Amino acid sequence: MELLRDSINNQLHISDGRSQQNRLLPALHEGYFNVSEVHFHSLLALLVDYAQVMDFYTLEHKIAGTWKHFFSADETVVIATILAVDLKKLAAGSAVLSTPADPDNSIINTLQSLARTEVNRHVIAAYTSLHLLDQWLQKFAAPHNRVGTELRKILESVITGLKKDIDVLWQYLAVHLEDCKQQQVFSSDLIALVLSAEEKSRIHPGTSTLAAADIATIRSSHYAFVKAIEMVQTNAAKLLSSSLRSGDHDPAVGLLLAFLQLFQKLQKKLNRFTLNYVDFYYDEVLKAQRRDFSPDFVYLVITPSKKDSNVLIPKGTEFLARLDEENLNIVYTATADVAINDAAVHSIYTLFFKRDPMNFPENNLLEKIELDDRFHESGRQLATGCWLREVPVLPGANVDQEDILSYPLFGAPREGEENALVQQADIGFAFASKVLLLKEGRRTVTIEICFRDNGPTFKQWLQKLAGAMLSGDHPAMTLTPIQEQQAFFKAFKDVFVISLSTQSGWQEVAEYLPSYPGTGPQQHANSLRVTLALPESFPAIIAVNRDVHGTDFGSELPVIRFLLNPRSYLYPYGIFSRLEIASVEINVEVEGCRTLQLYNNIGQLSPLTPFTPFGPIPEVGSYLIVGCPETAGKHLSDFNVILQWGGIPAALGGFRSHYQGYELAGNTDFLVSATVLANGKWLPENTGPANVSSLFEMNTGLDGGSVVNEYRQLSCGAIISNWSPLEYRGSGIHYNYSPSANKGFFKFTLIAPAQAFGHREYPQVLTEVLTFNAKQKHNQSLRKMPNPPYTPMILSIFANYKAVSKILVGRDEANCIPAMQEKIIHLHPLGWNNAMVNPDRRIFLLPHYAYSGNLLIGLRGLMNGGVITLYFHLRENSLPIKDDYLKELRWFYMAHDQWLPLTAREILSDSTQRFMKSGIVTLNIPMDITQENTVLPAGVSWLRVSAEHELENFCSVYSIHAQALKAGRRRDHGSQSNLIRLPPGSVTRARKTIPGIGSIQQVQASFGGGMLEDRSQLRVRLSERLKHKQRALLPADYELLILEKFPQIYKVKCFPNMTPDFVATQRFSPGQLMLVAVPYLSHDEITMQRPFLSGHLINEIQDYICKLTSPFVAIHVCNPVYEVIQIRCTVKLKNPLLAGQHLSQLNTEISDFLSPWNESVGNTSHFGWCVSKHDIESYIQNMNYIDRVTNLSILRIAPKGEGFFELFDSAAQTADSTESGDIVPIYPWSIVAPIKQHFIEMDDRYDLIEPEITGIGELEIGSTFIISDEKWREKIEKH
Repeated sequence: MELLRDSINNQLHISDGRSQQNRLLPALHEGYFNVSEVHFHSLLALLVDYAQVMDFYTLEHKIAGTWKHFFSADETVVIATILAVDLKKLAAGSAVLSTPADPDNSIINTLQSLARTEVNRHVIAAYTSLHLLDQWLQKFAAPHNRVGTELRKILESVITGLKKDIDVLWQYLAVHLEDCKQQQVFSSDLIALVLSAEEKSRIHPGTSTLAAADIATIRSSHYAFVKAIEMVQTNAAKLLSSSLRSGDHDPAVGLLLAFLQLFQKLQKKLNRFTLNYVDFYYDEVLKAQRRDFSPDFVYLVITPSKKDSNVLIPKGTEFLARLDEENLNIVYTATADVAINDAAVHSIYTLFFKRDPMNFPENNLLEKIELDDRFHESGRQLATGCWLREVPVLPGANVDQEDILSYPLFGAPREGEENALVQQADIGFAFASKVLLLKEGRRTVTIEICFRDNGPTFKQWLQKLAGAMLSGDHPAMTLTPIQEQQAFFKAFKDVFVISLSTQSGWQEVAEYLPSYPGTGPQQHANSLRVTLALPESFPAIIAVNRDVHGTDFGSELPVIRFLLNPRSYLYPYGIFSRLEIASVEINVEVEGCRTLQLYNNIGQLSPLTPFTPFGPIPEVGSYLIVGCPETAGKHLSDFNVILQWGGIPAALGGFRSHYQGYELAGNTDFLVSATVLANGKWLPENTGPANVSSLFEMNTGLDGGSVVNEYRQLSCGAIISNWSPLEYRGSGIHYNYSPSANKGFFKFTLIAPAQAFGHREYPQVLTEVLTFNAKQKHNQSLRKMPNPPYTPMILSIFANYKAVSKILVGRDEANCIPAMQEKIIHLHPLGWNNAMVNPDRRIFLLPHYAYSGNLLIGLRGLMNGGVITLYFHLRENSLPIKDDYLKELRWFYMAHDQWLPLTAREILSDSTQRFMKSGIVTLNIPMDITQENTVLPAGVSWLRVSAEHELENFCSVYSIHAQALKAGRRRDHGSQSNLIRLPPGSVTRARKTIPGIGSIQQVQASFGGGMLEDRSQLRVRLSERLKHKQRALLPADYELLILEKFPQIYKVKCFPNMTPDFVATQRFSPGQLMLVAVPYLSHDEITMQRPFLSGHLINEIQDYICKLTSPFVAIHVCNPVYEVIQIRCTVKLKNPLLAGQHLSQLNTEISDFLSPWNESVGNTSHFGWCVSKHDIESYIQNMNYIDRVTNLSILRIAPKGEGFFELFDSAAQTADSTESGDIVPIYPWSIVAPIKQHFIEMDDRYDLIEPEITGIGELEIGSTFIISDEKWREKIEKH
């Protein structure tokens, strides 16, 4: 495929396009055709030649020679004679000395009389050239001034360098001029310069050692003489002006020189004939008019002087800039009436939902696009992250645009600029519930979220996800339960970051267990359950507090918070934001709640020390009341009290053994009845088996005996249905038992046996035993003394309980203040909102953001709406965006925590062209806008602008300013100043003081406008107009039309029958036409820039050119592709001590050589370029600090569409390859871009190093590290 592509490219002949500099036709250039083309030095040389044929008469009227010697003695005349020599004719051998009076003509005649061979022709030409140098040397034998001396030195230096060639010429002449001596051929001055005494005696006529037919040698000498004359001419041209001003001229010669200089002025006037003729045609025949001055414009930011001020700035209000070069004020006037109020931009944020096509499994899952309450047919990939960024609000005054940063307008970075994503947005949900008040113990919290069956269910989403994770090979119906469960746990095991409100702030939960109906049989269908177990060391969960937790969510209840985990396997926003909540059930199970309130017949008890629950003398009817502040306001499903008894009988048999001698029952006959206080009554009123339990429990030992267990659990499960929670009041303050209490306590009453624990029977039993024993005479007959009755004592007590809370969507808690109501809370990146505030609205698990890109603007002072102007200071770096996508832009304002859309009528104007360039947006904000919101920071009015597609193609934003107006330069005597572009900060005041205005700031440079057209521009415009007649037919027509309409474009290249397709075989198509435009560079760092046209400018070009061509032509206007080139080589420096300096210099010079923006060296073509390995090697080798270069190879990185790149290494070519090593463009519309840092190594050896294929360790991430994509390659191969 690469061979096919290269062959296609090699068959194309690509010119470099047309730039603004080469628009003018060559025939219209001044000096292209001159009526009189003779230069000053040529005229002077002609006069000298003319003087040679003019006789000089003495006063006696006798001929005394010619006028030549009179003029030729002046060095200016000699210089003119030197400059008048035609090197082209001289090099061709056609120039000979033709003056008959020249005595040296005899030598020429002798040579010409010989046989007309090629050797003789070259000999004659060589002698002629050397004879000129000899003549000039003689004329400057005795120079009279500095100019003559300098020329003499130049001639001597040049002739000395020709020693070998003069020797060759003399050897030829010595053969053919046998009777001639050197003194007859060359001047004594020349002989003295090039021949020593030994050489003079050694060389004689007829002793030549050269072959007569050695043409190459004499030809080489001839060219050396011509080159020497060229060098002399170059230096003479530099000295001509000095010679004219020397003041050493003879008066007559000076008069002649003055005459020639005056004649030049007439000559220039005469030579304007051609352009005058063109101008006459344009002005008189075509009646062409020069294009008038058009004013430029500025945006001004107005700051009112006081709060709540409203100022009207009428149209035509004058503002003053600095003085122009004529010391006149540059005046700008407001273009429209503008009302200024006290609203100011307070905050700017971008919120971006990234949809990375490289992220798995989101890239295999689609969601419907719902914009403006309507679904689009095409879906979009699930979000892979949510990013928040704050854009600084900059002061408007004199901020240097080079020093400020720009930010993606909607938060979407461009390719290679992902570092703009710096902060993951916190987005999620929370539940506020009284059941979450969990102070201590081992706590298990289970939250089950049930969803409605509107749209895809959670299980259906899971099946799609599992199918995607299995590479799409298994439809949802073929998934096994195990595969589905594996997909669930892989995707959702760490999808949340869960935290609870504790005394020290938000405490994160280390582990949790998610489940769904496929893993939990008792779980509701279409639900998600999360279970978390909190150890005893976990802090107490308390009611949320603004001072501790940053916000209180408008609640005084404990809160559990679920934030999406950006580092999880799956970012589930696209799934959870579409699951509608039906109900939320929160179950808690606590073991070891020790904060209890205890009461008995006597009064309140302290659980901190051992206590007697039924008093010191228990009786039937004695009771223990247990209250738990933590459970008082909860709906309990179970409640158990765990007791640790103290002093219980340790003997086998337990109480049966202990109460031997008593008429008491066994171990399990100590019974209590459990009741619960509800509505002032202890329920149930009748004691039954369900609410009766034994106080003690027996354990059977290994020996078969039974002992009393010191621990006992008293269950209240049978009576829990009678439980009625107290009205929740936070953490249990004012919770105590009194006769007036009507809820919130459990009561355990001793009901059996009738003797209770035998305290009243003990004296009688003891008396009976003592009396009996007193009567006995033998110890064997004595009765055992009765044990004192056991007084129940509790060493420790705690409660275990289960509670449940159910939040039903659309149903409020009756008779409950808002702060105490359980609620579902949506967590936004900058705030929160109560999702249940409107019971008629559908509630989804996550807050819903329909658009992927969002710009949030906070305004201070905009209390009751009204008209506001917002100036968007944007970086002009937009890329083309489809018109349909631009129309999807929507504005919103926030009222009572809801985003409400602004209608088309409320968007009064938009000069930004939907954020494709800087400009002013004028909005009429409705009066119902509010500032006290919770979704975003309060105290500020919020606007939002959102977009969905091609977000990275919008302009980047520097900042946003309120209260702005547009002003244009006034047409007056100072309007046509050359300062057509005013820098920021030039306009700072109004001509007349405007009451209520504090300051006036010009944030960015002026824009638009144009100077009065000059004559040269008029010729260019009219010549082009006559050529294309304002119609685009030929490629040149398209280029010229665009360059004329858009002067900010540097170069345009038209590719007929071509489309910007990355596949070579698909880009050629009849009826298609591609226009590639290149703007000017923005600053002087030419080697690193890759300029692009803004999307707005591309759209303007497209709209303009389509009106001037056939409707059947499909036109594509696009930016060039930049193919990055890196040179890799090893160099040996002449001075290794300056390695750092030289390597940095070499890196810069290589980039200059590669860059087409550097027109002085190397590659100067933007299009149709070719980078030659041999040229680069030669260029580096010729550096004065480089000793040797080897191991040279070239890396080329070119885009391949869809975020892919191709890496080519010239070292990969085999040794026997016929390739020349040249790098040609992959795409006809591509431009070379040198990489920032070339790979240059140093080596002190002289060994030849063959270039090797670049290894992975030598590649740089973000630059040359390219991962090949086989799917892309296969895709191309299919075509």
